Amino acid sequence: MISKKIFALLLFEFVVLNCYTEFRSVAQLLPEEEVRALETISSKLQNRYWNVSRSSCSSGGLNGTIAGGFISNVTCDCTFSDNSVCHVTRILLKEFNLTGVLPEEFSNLSYLLELDLSRNYISGSIPATFGRLNLTTLKPHQRFDSPEIGDIATLEELILEDNQLGGTLHQNLGSLRRLRRL
Repeated sequence: MISKKIFALLLFEFVVLNCYTEFRSVAQLLPEEEVRALETISSKLQNRYWNVSRSSCSSGGLNGTIAGGFISNVTCDCTFSDNSVCHVTRILLKEFNLTGVLPEEFSNLSYLLELDLSRNYISGSIPATFGRLNLTTLKPHQRFDSPEIGDIATLEELILEDNQLGGTLHQNLGSLRRLRRL
């Protein structure tokens, strides 16, 4: 038989080890390439509201309300690598008065599912590199006119409100087989 002292010591070690694994703190960080992409996007669109860092997902550095009540919302999924790695999955920058050309660096956010840039002053067409994203929802900028939209095969919702469309829509919209809402 095991002596009471040895049993008590083993029990104590078991409890301590379980508490350590239960209460350990795991940093939830963005990969460097996503940080660089967000910094570049923010710079190109003259977005002065983001404070981008590797810990932005857990520190709230990308979310907030600006003057006029408009909300910057960047959603991250932090369930990767035992809850220690985050990836940007949703970006909402509606009515931020952003300007500049639509940055192709959005396509470096490979986990991005939803992008809302509506009611801004962004110019340019959808970059061809957007075709490699798994976007399910896209609310593009004003003056939207881009044949490359048909390359985003995963697109389920394409919201074109408040756009200055004229003429006919591009034929390649017909290649969006998953599109449920236009």
